[in-house]
Amino acid sequence: MTMPHYLTPPPDESDLMGRNPFDLSGRNAIVAGATGPLGRALATALAEAGANVSVLTAHDSAEEEVAANSILNECWSYGRKGVARRVDLTSPASVDAAVAGIEAEVGPTHILVNAAHGANIKPVLDASLNEWQREIDRNATSVFVASQSVGRRMVERGYGRIVNLVSVLHDRGVPNAALYGASQGAVLGFTKSLGLEWGRNGVTVNALGLGFFDDVPGIQGDEEVHAVLERYIPLRRLGKPADLQGPLVYLCSDLAAFVDSEVFMVDGAIQVHA
Repeated sequence: MTMPHYLTPPPDESDLMGRNPFDLSGRNAIVAGATGPLGRALATALAEAGANVSVLTAHDSAEEEVAANSILNECWSYGRKGVARRVDLTSPASVDAAVAGIEAEVGPTHILVNAAHGANIKPVLDASLNEWQREIDRNATSVFVASQSVGRRMVERGYGRIVNLVSVLHDRGVPNAALYGASQGAVLGFTKSLGLEWGRNGVTVNALGLGFFDDVPGIQGDEEVHAVLERYIPLRRLGKPADLQGPLVYLCSDLAAFVDSEVFMVDGAIQVHA
């Protein structure tokens, strides 16, 4: 006689009906612009969760290539496949060739994380048009180019997870951060509209909302500002790159299949601070 389901002992709390819902085994991920602490944390989180991880640099730079290979080696330590490619993320031809090569070697891409992220903190009156363009290119154009190349393939296959990075400064004013804030506003608008555009094709587009993080360039690099932020942030500390790992794995998992065009804030509650 079969025991009624309501009398069956519940599954272990670490899984869902005997299955780990955060297991990304069999998925192939590309982390674009993974050359710093944030990129390392994001790439290794996916690898630890079971995904094969490939890494793209943000610029055609030998220094970034070394960093990307270091991150790739750490992903390999989890027994995953993946390759590193030196590209300019603002060059569609360069990115598309790299993505084609990765898919030929590793397999179809299921996950794209746009990790290129940096802040030029400078008064507007001291900034040049070239600096403005570099900030937009680094933080927004790179997202467009990588998303277009990988997303075209995802849409054709009917499945994909794209995750971008968006700072809280997309709508919070901070002196000397107008260039950076503008680039973040661009990524936010891109994320929300693209999720609607591709959602019916099985491709979700979301963002991790960043507060102020240690080990990341920005106004928090100043000791006095850092101390002020520690007092101002409700959780009384700045973020660590590892704080992004759990939310990223969630957004890339099947549990987030109904989450689209959203920003998952990881900011110590600063966004709701008065």
